[in-house]
Amino acid sequence: MEALGSTLDPDFDMATHAAPSIRRIQRERFHPRRVAADMFDTGAEFVHLLKEIPRELREILKQARQGKVKLEFEHRGLEPMLTTHDRISNRIAFAIVLASLVIGSSLIVLADIPPKWYGIPVIGLAGFLVAGVMGFWLLVSILRRGKM
Repeated sequence: MEALGSTLDPDFDMATHAAPSIRRIQRERFHPRRVAADMFDTGAEFVHLLKEIPRELREILKQARQGKVKLEFEHRGLEPMLTTHDRISNRIAFAIVLASLVIGSSLIVLADIPPKWYGIPVIGLAGFLVAGVMGFWLLVSILRRGKM
């Protein structure tokens, strides 16, 4: 409104024209009758609250004596962290299984346990093959998430 007023009349001063209305609104807002009415309403609510407190307190204490008091806490915003935690723990467990498969296969190859294929134990080769597939799968899942 001020921009429109200054466009129509460059000498127009919104503050001087609005000052009487603002003073009137402030007088109405802080008029003693209105303040007294607000205080009366607040006081009535306060008295009602004071009447309710003993009854409610008795009810709570009665439930506490009977062992029926139940407190529930809910922490919000933990779901993304828990999801990330699950993903991380699954990857760690997968990596531990992968490492144990590589170490076990290495021990089988070094132990020179038959049956052999070109002089290398077949069970050790199969372990290395499974470990390679699992390692590639883990790498792809990490890269697919975009977080290394």
